[in-house]
Amino acid sequence: MSNNIRLSETDRDLPKHVKNGFMRYRDFKPLTQGGEAMLQTCYDENLGRTVVMKTLLPQLQNLEVYRKRFLREARVTAQIPHPATVPVYEISRDREGNAYFTMKRLGGRDLCDILDRIAEGDAETIAAFPLENLLNVLVHIGQCLSYAHNLGVVHRDLKPANIMIGDYGEVTLLDWGLAKVWNMEDNEEIEQLLRSGQQQMSGRLTGRGDVQGTPFYMSPEQARETSDVDGRTDIYNMGIILYEILTNQSFMSGRNFKEIKRKILNGPLRTPADVLPRNAVPPELNAICRKALLKAPQDRYSSMDQLTDDLRAYLLGKPVSVYKMPALFRLLRTSSRKSFNISSAFWLLFGAIVYILTQQIWLAWSR
Repeated sequence: MSNNIRLSETDRDLPKHVKNGFMRYRDFKPLTQGGEAMLQTCYDENLGRTVVMKTLLPQLQNLEVYRKRFLREARVTAQIPHPATVPVYEISRDREGNAYFTMKRLGGRDLCDILDRIAEGDAETIAAFPLENLLNVLVHIGQCLSYAHNLGVVHRDLKPANIMIGDYGEVTLLDWGLAKVWNMEDNEEIEQLLRSGQQQMSGRLTGRGDVQGTPFYMSPEQARETSDVDGRTDIYNMGIILYEILTNQSFMSGRNFKEIKRKILNGPLRTPADVLPRNAVPPELNAICRKALLKAPQDRYSSMDQLTDDLRAYLLGKPVSVYKMPALFRLLRTSSRKSFNISSAFWLLFGAIVYILTQQIWLAWSR
């Protein structure tokens, strides 16, 4: 079936009696089902496009905490009109009175799948996603989170599975159902469920299945089950993702929630340089990662903008705020990382030494 846009669809007249709400959708096809919600593709007759519809599972429709989380996911996503959030088209009720919302159908792969394939040595994925591309993905995500933080929203569930990379390079941050919004009270049911240690709060807009791995990406303040969570929690999560990009290894492991919590709170800080061979990771990126992963929120970057600026500076070959480059390399460094590296610095230095020695020998001989 062709995906081409056709004149017969774009120019057809609207019927006299236009269908609105749930009646406008047809050709429902199951996409996926997780622990909380079901996603289907369906055809919007008015606009002539296929969209994704998300609904809670029947057994959860009447449970207020899940219904509240479901509505929050739809509305928070819709109220963050950033290029890296999925467009939400409509929220309403179906024929049975159950809530649903529709959104853009996404293509591509999530970052979790990409990192898994890279770790397995998949040549096609490695070629398609070199380090520079993956760092640019984090820059896009960081900009989206900065926008959300300025609106008083903290994502709180940032992980590779919630980052989609489209077939044409589009980057989308998903699953705002655990978001903490401005003036949220500690006694809210979602907040209590999140802090209770129950980890059945996943579920993604993409419809690629649930991932119950949220504890592996918790910040220390989340592990303490405290309500004192702000944008620096998202910064910590960004540090974990950067660590996994640089090392091709999981940042956290554990047999159960208790063990994971102990490691998060009491385990030593590990950076990519601690687990990789010497000089395997650029020192600037290691410093950025380390700053983001500090256990005390006040010791991390104070804003997502600062973290994003450092990643962008590295990509442009400029100094980053958390790493002081040795004087010799600062002197030799050029504006383009592609035209300059450690090897070229060595040969430049070697050439300078040879030139000086040659001059000294010539002067001594001429005397």
